[in-house]
Amino acid sequence: MGSGGEEVTASVAARTATVVLDRELLELASSLVCLLQDNQISFLNNAGVRMLGLSSAEDAIGRPFEDWVVNDYRFLMEAGWDLLAEEEFLPLKLSRSDGSVFEAELRVRRAPSDGVFFIEGRDISKFVKSAEALREREERLQGILASVAEGIVTINDSGKIESANPAAERMFGFGRGQMAGIDLGDLMPEDLRERHQRFFDAYMSGLFPTLMGRLVEGVGLRRDGSTFPMEISVSELRHGRQRLFTSILRDISERKENEERIRRLPNRNLLNDRMNHALARVKRNGGRMAVLYVDLDKFKPINDSLGHEAGDHVLREVSARLAACVRSSDTVARVGGDEFVVVVEEIQRSAEAALVARKIVDALARPFDYQGHVCQIGASIGVAVFPDDGNSMEEVSKAADVAMYRVKHAGRNGFCFFAGQDHPVEEFND
Repeated sequence: MGSGGEEVTASVAARTATVVLDRELLELASSLVCLLQDNQISFLNNAGVRMLGLSSAEDAIGRPFEDWVVNDYRFLMEAGWDLLAEEEFLPLKLSRSDGSVFEAELRVRRAPSDGVFFIEGRDISKFVKSAEALREREERLQGILASVAEGIVTINDSGKIESANPAAERMFGFGRGQMAGIDLGDLMPEDLRERHQRFFDAYMSGLFPTLMGRLVEGVGLRRDGSTFPMEISVSELRHGRQRLFTSILRDISERKENEERIRRLPNRNLLNDRMNHALARVKRNGGRMAVLYVDLDKFKPINDSLGHEAGDHVLREVSARLAACVRSSDTVARVGGDEFVVVVEEIQRSAEAALVARKIVDALARPFDYQGHVCQIGASIGVAVFPDDGNSMEEVSKAADVAMYRVKHAGRNGFCFFAGQDHPVEEFND
């Protein structure tokens, strides 16, 4: 009997020592650890005490775990711990003793003893906030990519498109997500693909490092087989060992059409012809002639915000207003994108040219309307007079150009005369 009693005592002591050791090990865990027996907490480690905002583990012993589960998530507990133990992880919200709520993740496992469950919990609030912030940033980025007018595509180191924004899809006539997997060269006419591939291979081999970031013109091929002129700018992004490329594509059809239209305009030739004839008349009859160089202020934002059609509309209106400011015998010519030259013939005094310049400044200061949008511009005007500011039309034209830049530097939206050798400066800048 004595021997048997000693064996039982030793066995109980061993089990007690094992339990004590197990609990000491559980205290080493940095996450919440608790044991449930018959749906009540029988053990809670110190990390769990801190996580739940308790004074000690005794505050939890004998209570059901769902006392700390937020009401909206208690239906999970109703499923039973046996069912929850089959899940890998269980996301939910827990409430601390002070009523504050935090995001948590539980892992439930059955213990060897019947009716005992092992629960491990982590506070994942920081991870959730980081994930939400990341998602918000991605949503903002996607919103930006969807709203920009330029096409943006990402390309892997094999030259295949990984993603494309809506503008790129519209530009090439593809539906949403249909450009993924396409080789960038397939968006170019067939006769340009070999050249594109040679340059791409050369860059990937370490040659032509200056290719990145350059703005080059090319030709795009739409899905329906039609082509269009485009601008391309490619930059490289290293992601670990992977090399990714971002290509910004811009359809420049309108710009090319405008450039071609301006190139075909006889304005410059006609202007030179009329200026030479006017010069000959002044030399023959005496008197003076003024050249006004008109450069529009704040015109570029109209093109950028409303498009080239709006810009063309405003330029047509500008031409009409300029023509209304001069006599039928005078000349108005557009010589650049937003530059005009006005030739005022047969004046006796420079003040007459000043009156014309003032009329133009006032006329162009009035708002322009384009499809309900108010477009506000101004004009910087340089004025030069023959023969006061030059002995030839070339000299007078250069003088007017110099005077115009003086207005630009002085604050724009005004005019001034060129300061010739015998001609005082007359500035009328607003």
